[in-house]
Amino acid sequence: MEVASGKKSEDKSADKKAETEGEGEGSDYFSASERRNFLHGMVKSLPTSLQNRLTVLKNMQIEHLELERQLYEDIFNVERKYHEKLTPLYNKRKDIISGALEPVAELPKWKDSEEKDAEMPLPNDCCNILKMYKNANEKTKGLPNFWLTIFKTSDRLSDFIYLVDEPLLSKLNDITIDYSELSYTIVFHFDENEYIHNSILTKQYFLKKSVDKEFPFTYDGPDVIKSIGCKIDWKEGKNLTLSKIKNITCETGPILVPTASFFHFFNPPQIAEGKMNEDVEIVMFKDFELGQFLRDELIPRAILFFTGDYFEDFEQFTDEESTNNGDECGGDESDGDDKKPA
Repeated sequence: MEVASGKKSEDKSADKKAETEGEGEGSDYFSASERRNFLHGMVKSLPTSLQNRLTVLKNMQIEHLELERQLYEDIFNVERKYHEKLTPLYNKRKDIISGALEPVAELPKWKDSEEKDAEMPLPNDCCNILKMYKNANEKTKGLPNFWLTIFKTSDRLSDFIYLVDEPLLSKLNDITIDYSELSYTIVFHFDENEYIHNSILTKQYFLKKSVDKEFPFTYDGPDVIKSIGCKIDWKEGKNLTLSKIKNITCETGPILVPTASFFHFFNPPQIAEGKMNEDVEIVMFKDFELGQFLRDELIPRAILFFTGDYFEDFEQFTDEESTNNGDECGGDESDGDDKKPA
């Protein structure tokens, strides 16, 4: 299922690619906008009888889109039904990770590949990740820092995680999904901690229910059209989304200003109709994309993210990153930068 604004982003990329490849006079390449303008003009120039046939065919396409909408809705409902069957597995996974259940040892049901993994550059904070497990021994219960490790090593999530977030994310004990009528909610479950009173934090995503009557041919599945977060009940002085700066007037105490934190995830922008601009659209698209990633990939396959057996098709290392990320684990810790090294 696509997310909102995806089509527009693809069109922009197509335009840019076409413009790059088609530079110069006499180019054989159309940009997306050039192609649309050319074909619209061509159709208007056709004889009336041909235009009438095209109108009928486009009306048939709208009927097709309505059936496609019903198909996607049925798929969503089947997914919702099978999620109920998966819930006992998710509950058992949580118990094993938390240490509430000690499973009986088993032989693996998969065959390990004998191929040697290609050497890849390590993230700069690999040492900090390893330090979380340096005291692990046979008496260690469950899998401590399971979700934090995934967040810090995932291509999709690591850029959203900051050093200030890590103590609270270390108290994250599970992430689940709740399905409802053409919407789903990502639920973050926390152990008792010094930062928030909430035991859960939620983010709900709503899917498009119908084909847009004004622009029906833009329909490409039940896109996410809106997300709603939740109110975080921060404990006194523990709000990770705010930081204190000195008041230069010296008339009052420090001023609280927004600061970078993963926990802004639970306060997405709510935009009135007609007030959307490109910057906000990009923020919302990233939000919708992240919610879809959590639902479709990370939650169902969390163990594979932890063990490195899930390959995210997201972003490859550049040569420059490869050069900068080759530090050995014997070095000093990061020198106070608020952002976790990626």
